[in-house]
Amino acid sequence: MTSHWVKMRFSRQHCVLFLLLVSSLGFSSTQSFPSGVGESGNDGCLCHGGASNNTESYLVGLPTVFESNQTFNLTLVIESNIAVQSNSSQGGFRLLVSEGVVEFANQNQTQEIDDGWTHTGEGNSQRSWNFTWVAPQDNTSSVEFIVFGNAVNGNGNSMGDAWDSFGVTIPGSSFDGTLIQPDVDQSYSLTDFSLIIGGLIAILVFLYIVVK
Repeated sequence: MTSHWVKMRFSRQHCVLFLLLVSSLGFSSTQSFPSGVGESGNDGCLCHGGASNNTESYLVGLPTVFESNQTFNLTLVIESNIAVQSNSSQGGFRLLVSEGVVEFANQNQTQEIDDGWTHTGEGNSQRSWNFTWVAPQDNTSSVEFIVFGNAVNGNGNSMGDAWDSFGVTIPGSSFDGTLIQPDVDQSYSLTDFSLIIGGLIAILVFLYIVVK
C-alpha cells in the first residue's frame, strides 16, 4: 500500500513538473519590457494581452503633408481608462518611422532599438513623450508612422494591461502616387494562438490528473 502510494505520488510529481515546464514554454511570450522593447514589439504588445478599445495611442502634431527638411514638434500619447499609479510604471511604446530624423526631448526616457524608438526604465512612468521629426529631403516620397502604445497598471506583471496601435502614411508635398496606409494588425498570430492553446491544454490535463 505504501509502495503503491509512493509510486503514484512520484508519478504525479513528475507529471506536474512536466506540465509546469510545458506551461512555462507556452507562456514564455508573456514577459514584460519595462526598460523598452525592440523589434519583438513590431507586431504589437502581445506580452500584455490583446489590443483594447479602452486604450488609444496617437501622435499629436502630425501634418497632412510635409515639405523637404521641415521640422515638426510631435507628441506620442497613450490614453486609457487604466488608472495611473503614482511612483510606478504607467505605460510604454514602440515607434517606427520609415524616413526622416527623430529626436526625443528627454533622451533619458527614450532610446533607439532595432531601427525604432521605445521608452527606457525611467521613461515608463508616463503616458506621453515629446519629440521632433525632421522630414526627409525628398518631398516626392511618403513616410510611414506606426505606434504601439501600452497602458499598464503598475502591478509588476502583464495582467490587467492593455495596448493599442496606430498607423498612418504622410505624403510629401510633391508625392504623386497611391498612398498606402500601414496595416497595423491587432490580432494574435497563429504562433500566439498555438502557445495559448498549448498552455490551456496543459492546465486541463493537470486538472484531470488531480481530479482523477
